[in-house]
Amino acid sequence: MEWVSLILNILFGGGLFISLVTLKSVKKEAGSKAEKAAAEARADEIKNVESAIKIWRGIAEDMSAKYNDMSDKCEALSKSVENLTTEVNRLRITNNRIIRLLDKITPENLEHVVAEIKNELSKD
Repeated sequence: MEWVSLILNILFGGGLFISLVTLKSVKKEAGSKAEKAAAEARADEIKNVESAIKIWRGIAEDMSAKYNDMSDKCEALSKSVENLTTEVNRLRITNNRIIRLLDKITPENLEHVVAEIKNELSKD
């Protein structure tokens, strides 16, 4: 009976030893798989960040080009407005002179004032 007990202890004890060794290797393998998955997740995260940076850089460059274009257009528009303001002021002064001359018209000096108005219009 002792021999049977000894044989059974060796068999079951050996199975426990093998199970422990197997468990240890499974645990090590699971740990390495987890580390690999974490590394892949970090790599994917870095790729996503790089993609986002590329998108934002493209948007910034596009906005910069649009800003420069609008700045040039605004400058040209400002010059045009300045030129138009100058022209309007010149025409307003001319109109005021003509109005003063028209106020001076009488039947006796009609031809003389008309000549002055024509002269005033030809100046500008």
